Amino acid sequence: MFYNLLLKIFLILIIPILSFSDTIPTTPLKFLIKESTQSSVKTDEQISVDNAENPLTQNIEDQIASQTKTIEEVIKNINNEFYLSNLPDKNYYDNEILFLNNRINANNIQNNAIAIKRDELRIAYLKERAAYETTLKDIIIGKQEFRNKKYFEDILLENIKQIQDFKLDNYTLIYESELKNSNNKISNELINNYINLYNQKHSQLFILQYLYTNIQKFRNSNFLIDEFNLKYMISKIDNIKGISFLSSLTSYHLNFSVGEVVVVLLISLFFRLINRYVIDLIANFISIIFIKKETKDEENILFYLKDAINSPLIYSLYLFSIQISLFILIKDQTIINHIIPWINTIYMALLTWAIYSVLNNSITIYAQNLLEKYKNVRKEMIVFILKIIKVVLILVVILFLFTQLGLDVKAIAASLGVGGIAIALAAKDTLANFFASLNIMTDNSFSQGDWIKTKDFEGTVVDIRMRTTRIRTFDNAMITVPNSQIANAHILNWSKRVIGRRIKMSIGISYENKMQDIINLKNDIFDMLITNPKIATNNNINISRTKAFEAIKREDLYGIKNTLLVFIDEFESSSINILVYCFSKSPVWEDWLETKQEVMIKIAKLVEKNNCDFAYPSQTIFIKNDEKTQDKSEEKIEENI
Repeated sequence: MFYNLLLKIFLILIIPILSFSDTIPTTPLKFLIKESTQSSVKTDEQISVDNAENPLTQNIEDQIASQTKTIEEVIKNINNEFYLSNLPDKNYYDNEILFLNNRINANNIQNNAIAIKRDELRIAYLKERAAYETTLKDIIIGKQEFRNKKYFEDILLENIKQIQDFKLDNYTLIYESELKNSNNKISNELINNYINLYNQKHSQLFILQYLYTNIQKFRNSNFLIDEFNLKYMISKIDNIKGISFLSSLTSYHLNFSVGEVVVVLLISLFFRLINRYVIDLIANFISIIFIKKETKDEENILFYLKDAINSPLIYSLYLFSIQISLFILIKDQTIINHIIPWINTIYMALLTWAIYSVLNNSITIYAQNLLEKYKNVRKEMIVFILKIIKVVLILVVILFLFTQLGLDVKAIAASLGVGGIAIALAAKDTLANFFASLNIMTDNSFSQGDWIKTKDFEGTVVDIRMRTTRIRTFDNAMITVPNSQIANAHILNWSKRVIGRRIKMSIGISYENKMQDIINLKNDIFDMLITNPKIATNNNINISRTKAFEAIKREDLYGIKNTLLVFIDEFESSSINILVYCFSKSPVWEDWLETKQEVMIKIAKLVEKNNCDFAYPSQTIFIKNDEKTQDKSEEKIEENI
């Protein structure tokens, strides 16, 4: 059912396109010539012949052939962009017109009416020629910018209207009167200007009207851009019996017809239906580019690709349906011209969104393999580059909008250069933080996930952004620190070690124990540690050596510690202390706690095995027993009695 409906809609859209074509009959043009021995006055784009015969003496077939040859030359020059570089600049005409206006003012003071009319004709000639050449350039630029058919129609109609608005009939009487006085220099110049303007008007009107009715000659028709020829469908619907009357009412009161509403609804339904299927087709097509051979991650890659293009593509199709609907419903071309730049900018934004999403999801797929393969590649550097790309894409969209609105990007850049000092002063903190983030990246003082400590904070690095660094404290609070501040701080990084987290303890043994037992206990502790696979020792850590000069010891560069010390250390007030100094093999805090716990339990068992006791803070009081002193004291007591 769905496929039948889709086929019908497709046929409705395509059949009118195939059956519609533009044709124009060509008829010979009539030109004025000066009634003298001089040849006819010719302009660059004037319809002329290559032989020496006068155009008026040619037969109709030769004139039509000559006109066809000229129009083909114009179309050829449009297609090869000849006019962009070979036509005079507009300033040339502006300077000429300024000079003629000044001369008119001077002749006006002297009441030289013929000279004034002569210069007015020349000014009209230059203005029409400048507008005509501007139109040809705009056509080429419009092709480069992939403008829609309506754009070319509008600029051609505008130029045609400008030519038709200037009434040459106002100068016909003075032209005919001065033909009798052609020996006069001013009269002769007026006649020439009149003939040039007359011939130019007819020549340009012929060329512009031909270009208007044969746009496909210099611009390939695109049914997507040219509204699917939907106006043909609308006219067919509005001419249906019973609907034509209702359409005339809605067109008069609401400014849209029934056919336009029906076509807009069909467009919305059509794009709603294809949105369900086109995304899978495009995702499968893109996957062929990314997936060169069958892999176990193929489903995962397809999922990320679909996720990347899903939203941009859906919004693009809906925006396209809205654009076509606006072309149908809005009759005021001025409003359309104001809307089109914004629609084009949204298309550009959706395209950049899709590019960024594909890039971001591709990194999600392949970045982990890249990090495992190249140890020097840092995760936060990839994220940082992605953020820079995001900013660049946003700037591209903004610049594209400026060009669509007709703003001079070069002038904006120049104004930013003039105000660069003020902007730099206003954004100095932002710039300082940005360059500080670059310093952090290149210096590699800490990375994402590291445990760092400064005088102001301590925690785990969440991410390093373009302006700030976010840190999660151990009580689960989030700290956001400007990069300029953290780049200049003294940073204690607990995570910059590959092997070795220190275990240091002092074991107090009671003085009541024999020294030999304490020595045996010390030796057993050492043997226990050196055979423990969780303790970093020379037996389980292999550090490659080289005879090449090393500016930095590898142990210090990578953070490798394997020192193992067990000694009878000191006599304390209530104990004999054994120093245990070693490093766990894993730098992970949880593994370190587990290793430390295991070592303490084994030491306790070894203390018991060697008949030793742990000392604890105690104090012994000795009372000296002196018998002679006690006897003398008793005798004195008896004598006193």
